[in-house]
Amino acid sequence: MIRTLTSPRNPALKEVRALQAKKVRRERRLFVAEGEDLLDAARAAGVTPRAVFGDADRLGPADHRLADLPEATAVYLVPGDILAAASTLAAPPRVLAVLPQPGPWGFADVDFPPDPAAFLAGVGDPGNVGTLVRSAAALGVGWLALAPGSADPYHPRAVRAAMGSTFSLPVLSGVRVEDLATRGEMRTVAAAAEGGRPPWEVDLTGPLMLVLGSEREGLGDLGGRLGPSEIVTIPQSDGAESLNVAAAGAALFSEMRRQRLSAR
Repeated sequence: MIRTLTSPRNPALKEVRALQAKKVRRERRLFVAEGEDLLDAARAAGVTPRAVFGDADRLGPADHRLADLPEATAVYLVPGDILAAASTLAAPPRVLAVLPQPGPWGFADVDFPPDPAAFLAGVGDPGNVGTLVRSAAALGVGWLALAPGSADPYHPRAVRAAMGSTFSLPVLSGVRVEDLATRGEMRTVAAAAEGGRPPWEVDLTGPLMLVLGSEREGLGDLGGRLGPSEIVTIPQSDGAESLNVAAAGAALFSEMRRQRLSAR
């Protein structure tokens, strides 16, 4: 049954706004996906939404985005201005969904040694984290580990940037360097802004952990603590601004994918 909401003080809409806070998302194991493309991706991955909100000014009750949902999903039509107030986007979408977070993922749920995986150390921008989730899923990275200080992968901007890969790629949060070290020896390749070999000169096949540092501080002392077997640097044109971590990660993942396909 589709219900109509007309008050921004409705508890269901209050939950949408509350889930903008990381603490609330973590406690309730929920997050908000904005846009019908993300709702479609969740449904394709077998995820049952907890609630779906449609813009009553742009969608009717017969629209398939609202009418074809599981019985366990609470479905609401909301006036556009009220729905826009609950959205984090400058151009509010026609659909908002409250979804259960995948996982939680732990080392028991993923391959170790990684074949391959990526470790993000202090990547603080949610958009970069989401873009790296999307690139990793597309280019054959098996899972991601996020160090403390990295952005929440269920932040609205991260979810939007991941464009559905949130539902297909295991993401382990709060993973310390020490947590990786206690899992045993592994081969690592870390990306740095300078001082490394081009990635195409480094073997990126076989079990491997790809390491990406923060946007501002880079690897810091991470390289020594992880003991990477290789440091790679993506060559750039003279005078070019350094690549941000999402672009560097995509380039590294792409070269890894190329090598693995060539080796088959």
